[in-house]
Amino acid sequence: MKRQRGQSVVEFAFIAPLVFLMVFAAIYGGIMFMDFMNFSNDARRLARELAVITDSTQRDARIASYNEDANSKFASFYNVVRKVSYTYPTKTETVDGEEQVVEDTTQNPTDVVVTVTFNRDNKDLPFIVYLVNFPPQNFALRYQMKIEEVASSNAGS
Repeated sequence: MKRQRGQSVVEFAFIAPLVFLMVFAAIYGGIMFMDFMNFSNDARRLARELAVITDSTQRDARIASYNEDANSKFASFYNVVRKVSYTYPTKTETVDGEEQVVEDTTQNPTDVVVTVTFNRDNKDLPFIVYLVNFPPQNFALRYQMKIEEVASSNAGS
């Protein structure tokens, strides 16, 4: 009977680290997913806000507050870079006999683009991460919204 007790202790000693590793990996994966969803929701919400704000000074103030903490960390080993840009109406120009489409920045922007880029530059990760390339080294979120034109309330009078 005593030999069987010793056998179960040895089996537990072999299995316990694997079980704990799986449990903590699941918890850490959940935390990573939650952080990713928070970055994604913030970028989507900002793109929508900027698309409906009609005053350019308010829009610029909102972008400045978003960019204050633009560089942050995700899951302890990703650098996060957030950027807001605009797209403008396009026009064609002839350059060296070829027609090229270029943005006409003299007009008002048509779309707002919020980009969140994740870059992994930490070299202290386990070797297996580099072997299977998971999690990926670089990836990005991009939200583009058409800037809405608000009709004047005096137009119908």
